[in-house]
Amino acid sequence: MLIFFLISVPLIVLTYQLIPRGTLLHEATRLPALWLYALISGAPKAPSTRLDYGSHSRQYYLSCPPAADTSGPPKWIIYFHGGSWRWGKPDFFRAHARQFTDLGYHVILPSYRPCPKHNYAQIAQDLTALLRQLRKEHPEWSPGSTLAGGMSAGGHLATLLTLDTSIINAAIPDARPLSGFFALGAPLDLNQMPPSFVLRDLAGPADGDLFRKANPVQFLPLRPFQQALVIHGDQDGMVPVAAAASFAEKAQETTARQFRFCRIDGGTHLSIAAWPFRNHRVRQLLKDWLINTAELNH
Repeated sequence: MLIFFLISVPLIVLTYQLIPRGTLLHEATRLPALWLYALISGAPKAPSTRLDYGSHSRQYYLSCPPAADTSGPPKWIIYFHGGSWRWGKPDFFRAHARQFTDLGYHVILPSYRPCPKHNYAQIAQDLTALLRQLRKEHPEWSPGSTLAGGMSAGGHLATLLTLDTSIINAAIPDARPLSGFFALGAPLDLNQMPPSFVLRDLAGPADGDLFRKANPVQFLPLRPFQQALVIHGDQDGMVPVAAAASFAEKAQETTARQFRFCRIDGGTHLSIAAWPFRNHRVRQLLKDWLINTAELNH
């Protein structure tokens, strides 16, 4: 038994180190380490209040107020968690929210009806219901003072919430769209994603109407008052960098001054996802952009 242990452990460690970046296997083997680090990091979490916006158990959001009084009009971030549109809960992302509340933002962490029992048609309905409830519960809230953001699937939804004006118009007719979005490791051009049951559960076949409705690149360009930041690792093994770069190329053709694309050399999906805990570079890029965007909007 001891001999087996002495032989197998070094082999496992060597195999772990040799798995190439940019592969799904590399991302999968690093996921437990990310979860563990998030648990033991001791990162402060934002206080929150849970509020429902529908009758389904996943139709709720956490409201996280600013960590300190701030001058000027209220500013808001709607931050969507990742998890392939099927896993994760807002409750696990209060440390992410704290990064924003410390900057004076009121943060909304939404949940929504997940795949595979639901698809993007139902998720889009949830986005509309969420906005309707925000107007009801928070009289000081306004779309024009709000940014949307998220990691992976969350960044995908944040981009759609910002660019697809039919979502907000269904909730608040003739309202001004959100002031911008940030998307980290997000699939923003679904045509560049490899076929998978995950994508099909969300959006159906690639030639269908729902797929087009769920594809953020279809809703470019940005409005003149909107700002956007996209950050993506060039060795992402879950969401190919092409799914962000294709979106960025089209966005920069039409709204270059409002749009920033940061390609992180050697960045993987999970190294970008670790931005609140371990990835200082991505964290600083995001915070600097938020500060600059706030200055532009006031």
